[in-house]
Amino acid sequence: MNAMNESLVCGIQIQHDNSGVGHNWRDIDASDIPANIREEIEGEIIDGNMETCEDFVASNGLHYRW
Repeated sequence: MNAMNESLVCGIQIQHDNSGVGHNWRDIDASDIPANIREEIEGEIIDGNMETCEDFVASNGLHYRW
């Protein structure tokens, strides 16, 4: 995998909300997302046909979007 793709999940840039209330969205590298959460996001993208998502609350209680 080349360096450009290491930050993507299923070819999509993921953002994480550092504030917890939608005020501080930042790009996050796939390697910085816990493996179980990355699997949840991949499941939503692949199985749920969600190419975009404005606010996904993962099982760890943190907010992600793509």
